[in-house]
Amino acid sequence: MKPIRVLAILAFAAVGCSFPLLNPNREGFAPWEKLPDGNGITWVNKYVHDPGIDPLYLASFRFDDETALQLVVKTFGLSPLPADTDVATFTETMPDSIDWFPLPNVSSTYVFADSNSYRGGNREYASNLWVDSTQNLAIIERTWW
Repeated sequence: MKPIRVLAILAFAAVGCSFPLLNPNREGFAPWEKLPDGNGITWVNKYVHDPGIDPLYLASFRFDDETALQLVVKTFGLSPLPADTDVATFTETMPDSIDWFPLPNVSSTYVFADSNSYRGGNREYASNLWVDSTQNLAIIERTWW
């Protein structure tokens, strides 16, 4: 009888209490939530995979000019991809094919250099930005693992 009581109490606690499933740092993790439309940025496509535990957000956007692009770079704490470095990306884990990814013409790439995927980084997420400056179009990836 005692094990049943313990299970009942645990079930009641789980239903009656709110256990946060997400780290508070993940609030506003979707790029379009962190930087809404405006200031020269217009979100075009959005993709979300597993928004709960290990979210992967991928979005394309148009930018009016270099100032708008640099706003994105600054907002997400990005740096130009270091020379002779591969992008640490999780896009190969997406279960869905996306017709707008990857960009056919990438003129520059930015990364979150503080990701532990790069030497010296210690943060558990990646953020990548692929830019096509000929079309003023870019794709950003934000991934938490």
